[in-house]
Amino acid sequence: MENIMRQPLLIVLFGLFVTLSGCSEPMPESYQPLPQSIKLSDVNLYDQNANTIHEQNLLGKWSLVFFGYTYCPDVCPTTLAELNRVASKVTSDELQVVLVSVDPERDNPKQLKTYIEYFNPKFQAWSGDINSIEVFARQLHIFFQKQPYGESYLMDHSSQVVLVNPEGEYQGFFTAPLNPEEMSDYLNSLI
Repeated sequence: MENIMRQPLLIVLFGLFVTLSGCSEPMPESYQPLPQSIKLSDVNLYDQNANTIHEQNLLGKWSLVFFGYTYCPDVCPTTLAELNRVASKVTSDELQVVLVSVDPERDNPKQLKTYIEYFNPKFQAWSGDINSIEVFARQLHIFFQKQPYGESYLMDHSSQVVLVNPEGEYQGFFTAPLNPEEMSDYLNSLI
């Protein structure tokens, strides 16, 4: 009787061992997985070439999504430079890097194109009307708001880099400080 009860437990433990042994790269310290992935919807933006963007643009590839803006004095250029290092070490074309502008007043397609191509011509830059950006940002738990700065303004915004899986689901996020080597190793193990 005792052997019969052990058999299901051994099967479960063996299955767990096989599953975990397939995970060759540990998760980076900066990565926070969600307990359950969240399907993204209602994405209505445009890219740096003025093409319409919907949630379908997040299907079929892993996506690293970062919210920022082209007039950002520090966090955005640093993060995009780090994401360029990550992308250069990912061995598959199944990764897209996306900057979503939180400053649609200043970030038109031409401005986005010039800015994003400085970091990597393969990167994408998306924007839209403020309501559409807010809808997308809320789904990814991203905060942003305009802050007066002299006679102009800055945009206060979350700095995490969101990981979206090929099914278009928000899977987790990376927090600063980013470690491009750990991130690229982890992404190579996923892709």
